[in-house]
Amino acid sequence: MKFSGLSLLLVTLSLLAVPALAASLSPDAAKKELGHRLFYDADLSLDGSMSCATCHEQRHAFSDGNPTHPGVTDEQGIRNVPSLANVGAFQSLTWIDQHVTFLEKQFFIPLSGHHPVEMGMTDMAELSRRLSGNSCYHALFATAFPGKASVMDAEHVSQAIAAFERILVSNKALWDQPGHKETVEQQRGERLFFGKAKCSSCHEPPLFMDQAFHVLSSSQSSPIRTPSLRNVEVTAPYLHDGSAPTLVAAIQAHPDAGVLSRAEIESISAFLRLLTDRTFLSRQDIALPAEQCPVRIMP
Repeated sequence: MKFSGLSLLLVTLSLLAVPALAASLSPDAAKKELGHRLFYDADLSLDGSMSCATCHEQRHAFSDGNPTHPGVTDEQGIRNVPSLANVGAFQSLTWIDQHVTFLEKQFFIPLSGHHPVEMGMTDMAELSRRLSGNSCYHALFATAFPGKASVMDAEHVSQAIAAFERILVSNKALWDQPGHKETVEQQRGERLFFGKAKCSSCHEPPLFMDQAFHVLSSSQSSPIRTPSLRNVEVTAPYLHDGSAPTLVAAIQAHPDAGVLSRAEIESISAFLRLLTDRTFLSRQDIALPAEQCPVRIMP
């Protein structure tokens, strides 16, 4: 095929406009890395002040450390920020809505939801405009979604972030290690957890949740999804509204806790500390990403 001088110039310019991609980065890896970077990017919020990681901090097993978290309009949150550890294995993804079952759908609740306002990004054209100004995103979107002409939009952002969230796997707690050692109090707590206290009837291994919704008290208007107890030591405060500041208080909030003594509840709390995955809390591949783009970009 022969090109005129003008045609050749246009082809050359179009090639220069597309970042050169590292051949070793597969579409699947690019999608996860793209989601990784988007997860930590505050440009996803209305005023550029909040990213997903603002409320989901790695040191708290991707929970928050506060009872609730205000959004970009300073409207106070309604529910406690849940941990994202193992979220890819969850059948339902919010505290009360049993029908939100896909991470790609759940993403839009904090992004553009109104009750309460969290990230406040309702202008999807503005979101695309912001992303399109980042040359690294151009490279990663092109690799993650090959063969698509226009992918820098909210739909593909949700797919990328969901891909990243699915690698937030926590399964290396001390309790997971064969032959691990436990204190006498932790042994007592484990017996209570799986026995008299019946905690495991709702918090069953390996996720330490039953994927079901329950009513803990008559004051609740709706059933609440059982939270996972993985990394529970670092996810205080507890319960769906963050009203329990300690594990002891959270256990005492359960209707059957009256059969347990204070010492027994403290033993259960000691056992639950065995579920903390220190590796997960310090993994670099899910921490704040490096500034350098993982793909080569042509000037």
